Amino acid sequence: MKRLTIAFALLAVLCLASVALAADAPNLVGTWEGAPSVHEVKGGYHTGKLVLTVTEQHGTAFHGTKTYRLAALKKDRTEGFSGTISSNGQIFIADHDEGFMLGTLTKDGMELQYGHAGKNAAAVQVLLKKK
Repeated sequence: MKRLTIAFALLAVLCLASVALAADAPNLVGTWEGAPSVHEVKGGYHTGKLVLTVTEQHGTAFHGTKTYRLAALKKDRTEGFSGTISSNGQIFIADHDEGFMLGTLTKDGMELQYGHAGKNAAAVQVLLKKK
């Protein structure tokens, strides 16, 4: 009986710890905007506007849409993404089309770097601020 009580107590502590860790995740839901520094194979060097909208978050996982201007096409493009944030503020975002972003949550916002390879290769750096 004593072992069973200890096992239940340990299980309760582990459950509470996992809930506490999920509760500690920063709330990223909302609209984030910034002016990226970009180099594209087809578009060369340019800046523009990037809007990241986090629509839902469960613990450290989140998803939403990003809207940006493509220099070569001269029009806005919107695509979905899925992301996670680590306990130390590191961000990983996988685009639903192609590419991924790595970054860090800072005291002033979210700093991200984006890349994808191939005939439409691009590299982007941006500091986003929550609106």
